[in-house]
Amino acid sequence: MKTTTVQEISRLVSAFRTEDIPEPALDRAAWCLLDLLGAAMAGFGQESARAARDFGRRFFPAGPAGVWFTRVRLSQAGAAFCNAVAASALDLDDGNRAAGGHPGASLVPTALAVAQSLNPSGRDLLAGLAIGYEVAVRAAAARNPATMDTFSTGRWCGFGAAAVRCRLEGRGSEVLAHALAVSGIHAPLQSASAYSRFGHHTKEGIPWGTCAGLAAVDLAAQGFAGPLDIWDHPDYYRSRAITEGFGEEWAILRTYFKPYACCRWLHAALDAWQILARQGLSPGEVDRAEVFTFKRAIGLNHLPEPATLEQAQFSLPFCLAVAALKGPGALLPMSADLLGDHRLTAFARKVSLHRDAGFEAEFPARAGARLVVHTSRGAFSKEVRYPRGDPDNPLSGEELTSKFHKLAGMLAGPEKVQAVVQAVMELKNAGVGGLFAALKEFEVE
Repeated sequence: MKTTTVQEISRLVSAFRTEDIPEPALDRAAWCLLDLLGAAMAGFGQESARAARDFGRRFFPAGPAGVWFTRVRLSQAGAAFCNAVAASALDLDDGNRAAGGHPGASLVPTALAVAQSLNPSGRDLLAGLAIGYEVAVRAAAARNPATMDTFSTGRWCGFGAAAVRCRLEGRGSEVLAHALAVSGIHAPLQSASAYSRFGHHTKEGIPWGTCAGLAAVDLAAQGFAGPLDIWDHPDYYRSRAITEGFGEEWAILRTYFKPYACCRWLHAALDAWQILARQGLSPGEVDRAEVFTFKRAIGLNHLPEPATLEQAQFSLPFCLAVAALKGPGALLPMSADLLGDHRLTAFARKVSLHRDAGFEAEFPARAGARLVVHTSRGAFSKEVRYPRGDPDNPLSGEELTSKFHKLAGMLAGPEKVQAVVQAVMELKNAGVGGLFAALKEFEVE
């Protein structure tokens, strides 16, 4: 029988040694881990995260994996579910342009949940993360846009979760192949996320996609078979894109990090405003503003007066108003206290969105925009093709550390925050015990 794509990927993953993974990929895995922990610390107090923890304690069995920042210990799937909700609650989690979504909010909770019962070396943990990003991003990027109704991460993050777990636990390629196939079938549907205009906590389905990936490993280990040809139908996947060059150019190196707590598709216009503001444009002189961008971005809800924080995260007019009137710091993270502010709503109603053929042709490889602001002094325009945090317009290590300090500072003082930073940065040459000890100091419930 011909080897399928999922079997070939599983063989490659199983054959890869930690020492085969380049140092830059391991370094980027550490930054992904730190950034994701910061996003989860900021999201910990959100209603969605609290509800998930209450649900998790009742639904999942007790186990070795910690629900972050609490004393609760659950099964791998239970802890990863709760932590993924917190990590994605404020739309601050990392992403990948080729995949069109957010691998970190699934794969970092998975890696840490699995590591708590295995106690691997820090280097092996980072290697597992790098492998997980590689599998998840390659699968997501190989999808056929013509047969996709949503880019939601929950549909594909389980591939990476299964790969991370199998890698860390030393599962064979046969278990991984069936786990990948089962995960793809059991992933959340998420179709409504493409057309719903209500603010809601389901968002991209990352927590359930993560659970599907972790559960698929247990099922596969018990002989549960999945459709091994899942990636071999051209109407749905470009199979060669999944295997070609595997382990040569690491997907994790193309991770982007967010300076604003809102949908990434909004960031280019927000950056454009910051540039114009530094050149002397003030919000008080804005008569109207036009944003030219790609079709998928225009299809978001864009409510000028969002009723929930989730609606605000997907409204460019509102986020642009926050950036203009409150400053970019008000978007790191965005607070529900901003909802109902009439000044923000008034500014947001001045913003209109328009499809641009150039940006449309570049999507999803790039998520650019052009902002044109009309004033009594004339029109001011700025185009941004690579938003801040993009691999081609990266945040520095200092900026990422500063972001983490701001977000983690919502739960603990600077000494405890710095201890986590140090533990993550030392993972390549240490065990995972130091990191878990540092996180234990953040337990607030």
